Amino acid sequence: MIDHVLVPTDGSENAERAVRFSAQVADRRQQAVVTVVFVHLLVSPLATVGTLTPAPEQPLQDFSDEERTRAQDIVDRAVEEVRSLVTSPDVTVTGRVVVDSRADEGILRVANEIDADIIVVGTRGLSTLRGAIMGSVSHALIEKARCPVLVVK
Repeated sequence: MIDHVLVPTDGSENAERAVRFSAQVADRRQQAVVTVVFVHLLVSPLATVGTLTPAPEQPLQDFSDEERTRAQDIVDRAVEEVRSLVTSPDVTVTGRVVVDSRADEGILRVANEIDADIIVVGTRGLSTLRGAIMGSVSHALIEKARCPVLVVK
């Protein structure tokens, strides 16, 4: 039974397709809850490109008010998109920005917190580097998630 749908987004077209698809998944259930999440990555200034793993003993960089506002705008747009697509008045849609050093761990943390029944994720993110990250994120979610993961192309 699918009662709680988690959909990560970064504002990319692939992520937005997943957002739209999550509305269809929730609408079929009629009383589902959809949670949209944006994971802001905190990385060490000395992290190796491609790994996004902090260097030992290096503090993680926080994100600026501008980045925080941008992340919240992406979440708010996705929440409104889902709300505009669902037909059941009993579908609840919420959104949040989380901060983590790894996108997959941030998503999985939220999935566990909300007891997600399914994660609907796009195949890639915004930039070339981010695209590599999101591709690896969807793969990591498939490997590690306790619930089914639907990858939307």
